[in-house]
Amino acid sequence: MNMLAIGVGGLLVAGGAYLSFVQKKKTEGKITELKFMRPLSLAEFSDTWKSLADEGLGDSFRDMVATHGKAETDGELKAPYSETPCAYFEATVIREFEKEERKRDEDGNMRVTTRRSSETISSRKSPSPLYIADGDVRVAVDMDGASLYLRDGEDRFEPFDSKKTYSFFGVQFTAPASGGTLGFRYKESIIPLGHPLYVVGEGRKSGGALRIGKPSEAGKPFIVSTRSAEEVIENLKGSAKGTFYLGIALMVIGAAVAAFMH
Repeated sequence: MNMLAIGVGGLLVAGGAYLSFVQKKKTEGKITELKFMRPLSLAEFSDTWKSLADEGLGDSFRDMVATHGKAETDGELKAPYSETPCAYFEATVIREFEKEERKRDEDGNMRVTTRRSSETISSRKSPSPLYIADGDVRVAVDMDGASLYLRDGEDRFEPFDSKKTYSFFGVQFTAPASGGTLGFRYKESIIPLGHPLYVVGEGRKSGGALRIGKPSEAGKPFIVSTRSAEEVIENLKGSAKGTFYLGIALMVIGAAVAAFMH
């Protein structure tokens, strides 16, 4: 009996079961919470905190909030590739290359195939703080740990020029001696300046100001989105369905591996 096949099959079945039932249930829990969470304007959110602060309870204020506003930041921020005015960006440089793979066929002959691949060689996130604003109320958003729904920015490919010196975000790039570099893909995702934002997270006082950040209770949603609440919920529904079917597929494959490769 092939114990390795049984072990691999068992791991696939276990992983599939986790995706189909545990992970799907977690996602569905977030969907339910978002559906029944009452949206709060930034003015209402700020007034609630001020009322508690007047009673000496402002420092201990922590509450889940879903709110809307417009994206702002400090100073003038532009996306690095498109130079679009924005409140937040994530930019990456991806090296696309070809590499040879050598394999012996069934007759013992060496076969050489060329495979195209890619790797991220540099990335950067905007250093400026993000705010959600409405009227004269502006609240900082601590981005760490958030599920982000960003807008697509620049996405372009530049062929590699061996005579050119490349530097990405201040770090010089040296092409691998093995060669094969086809070029670089520059991609960015952004929150345009002034774009409507939907934010769900934990409101609290931090650094002397009101902020929204990652909930202290595990499993609670933390979302920063350029899409509407309805679009986020539909996206999560699709994710839950995809996770379920992927899990089922893994369980079927795992059972087949364990049954037919022993």
